[in-house]
Amino acid sequence: MIAFIGGILDSFFEAIHEMLVDLIIANLTGIFDSFNEEINQTAERVTTNPMEWLAGSPGITPWDMVSNVAFTATSTIMVIAGLILGFFIALELIQMLVEKNNLADLDMVGVVIKWMIKSFIAITIVANTGIIIGAIFQLGQEAITGAAGNMVASIDLSGVDFIADLEAQFEELSIGRLVGLLLQIQVLRIIAPILGIAIMIITVGRMLEVMMYLVVAPIPLATMANQEYRAMGNNYLKNLLAVAFQGLLILAVVAIMGTLIQNWIAGVGSADAEVGLWQVFGYMILSIFALVKSSSVSKSIFGAS
Repeated sequence: MIAFIGGILDSFFEAIHEMLVDLIIANLTGIFDSFNEEINQTAERVTTNPMEWLAGSPGITPWDMVSNVAFTATSTIMVIAGLILGFFIALELIQMLVEKNNLADLDMVGVVIKWMIKSFIAITIVANTGIIIGAIFQLGQEAITGAAGNMVASIDLSGVDFIADLEAQFEELSIGRLVGLLLQIQVLRIIAPILGIAIMIITVGRMLEVMMYLVVAPIPLATMANQEYRAMGNNYLKNLLAVAFQGLLILAVVAIMGTLIQNWIAGVGSADAEVGLWQVFGYMILSIFALVKSSSVSKSIFGAS
């Protein structure tokens, strides 16, 4: 009788044990699938050119809005840029005239020709702001797209060895440890979407930052007509380049993050899964920190202030 009851209890605990293992495997796979999807979406966001962003959505696109507000001759931004440009062109002529000995040693023909060339270049830059800005981002996008194929790789969970190694490792754990591990995974299931939202905010926020730079583009570029104030335009272009190539740094962070998780998966059979799970969580937190820092790192590379 005692042996019969003992057999029933053993079968019951074995069934509980198997159920816990299956739940852990299913939940763990779900976490990695969600993060995998976020990696792919992040790669898609950073490889999208501002001119193509939300191009498939109905209604006016962000680039259309920027073009209408900033790059057309009838827009308020372009009118203001024209006024600023006219002021700096006139200021540049005055400074060139008084530059040499207060008009005592003046080559009028040379000064006028030089001033006309500078004015023509400045007017051309402002008139073609949209083309110049588009070319900068196209250059950055070519670099990002070229690197994307080599950098970003999905976290492969389809391998039989990975699931088999996890199951073999979990089979050796007691029910108490399995319950604790399941609770830890549930915590990770709650935290992982929050981290995914944070990554989405950073990547989409970069695109919104791009649009904010673009909508006022003619104004800082208008200052390049004057040697004394052109530092404003130069700094604007540096910031624009930094934002354009920030996507490359974001792509590198995501690729490194995927590699770290892949390495953990490859060695899961010989590692403590409980410690390893929190190690993966640490990787996720570190990736958020690195993504936040990507903006300042990119600006420091291009010398933008």
